[in-house]
Amino acid sequence: MVVTATVLSLLWGASRLRGPTPEQRAALALMEAPNVFHGRNVFDALWVLRRDVPDAEVAAVVDADMQALTTAWRERSPPLSFKSARARYRDLLVDNAATPHCGNAGSDCLEKVGASLDAYAALVQSNRHLIERVQALRSYDHYLSRLPPDSTGLLSVPVGLLSWPVTAHAVQFAKGDRIGAIDATCRDLATWRRIGHNSDELIVRTYGMALTTNGYGALLASMLADMPAGTALPGSCHAALVAPVAAEWSSCPAMRGAFATSMDVVQQIPEMREHNAWSWLVLDRDASRALFAEQMSVPCAAQPLPDTGPQVSSASRPIWRRFECIANFGGCVIANVGGPTYQPLAARGHDYGARLQLLGTLAWLREQPDDGSLAERLARRPEGLRSADRDITIGADGRTIGIAQRYTSPVDTWSLPLPAYLVEAVASAD
Repeated sequence: MVVTATVLSLLWGASRLRGPTPEQRAALALMEAPNVFHGRNVFDALWVLRRDVPDAEVAAVVDADMQALTTAWRERSPPLSFKSARARYRDLLVDNAATPHCGNAGSDCLEKVGASLDAYAALVQSNRHLIERVQALRSYDHYLSRLPPDSTGLLSVPVGLLSWPVTAHAVQFAKGDRIGAIDATCRDLATWRRIGHNSDELIVRTYGMALTTNGYGALLASMLADMPAGTALPGSCHAALVAPVAAEWSSCPAMRGAFATSMDVVQQIPEMREHNAWSWLVLDRDASRALFAEQMSVPCAAQPLPDTGPQVSSASRPIWRRFECIANFGGCVIANVGGPTYQPLAARGHDYGARLQLLGTLAWLREQPDDGSLAERLARRPEGLRSADRDITIGADGRTIGIAQRYTSPVDTWSLPLPAYLVEAVASAD
């Protein structure tokens, strides 16, 4: 018994003295590094998006809401229902259950609008003011949250309204202003490609990825599939469809925001605030912070290397197999609750980068001479439109191009329709 106690004491002491691993220390430095955003913060404009708040009153309304939420957080009494100062202004949303807008599902939006153009045109007109407010967000550059670290206020950020222009652009295209609709779609795609990446909030990041690709990207591909060869794209499209830079594959800015929020929340756990003999024995606060950082830094990875497979951190191993958990059992247990959720976020970010490459490839193909099969032309695409761990494939019927997705919900391959002249080139090569 004495021997066992001695061995356990020595192991505990060695574990406590060693502290965080070098990998955990590096992850902590990465997650604690401040986000550096430039330009205009969209937070205030997004917060009041649904309400007809005059520009001169926006700052006062948002300040009042943030003060109320922050006070509730500091008093540890978050409101069960939040009464926002914006509620006294007119609601701009005029929904219609009979004719729902396309949301961020742009792939079939043109088809829906074409089948019921008058109804969709009326829907867009009745929501014209809201749509104009969403489109005005083009002048912003990033999202830097002003919310306290709880979920009450976050649920009030109206990200679901951001997809309304998808329907508006489809109506514009169906009514004959095709180049104008393509231009507007590219402008909004570029907006959410920019803001979504430069965001310290995961909801804005993930919704921005979906809106950029499933929303505006898929809609744009449908539009281009219906345009004749040789039609010049507006300049806004060239800017919107440039090859993604390495940082766009990463969700690190959003994960830094999530890390800071998580640490604030964890500090409210009684065991983390209390300093007694028991907490000292089973909890190392500094090591716990580094452990959280290691887990949450997984989505910071840029474009993956070929054939590397999932990146496995030491924090993904069972507690009983991790030496650092001997003197930090409580911290490891707390960290284990959320740890497994971060690997899919890394895969989703890499899928997003691959989708941007597919969109850029579609635009690039339109400008290439008709020499050789589609497969041969794809093989000549620029390096920036290639992914190290996956390649673009041509659909079995030759009518689509696609890219494999690691985060497999909801699809295993993300595909875009090809213009008829590219389909014909495939057919002639067979």
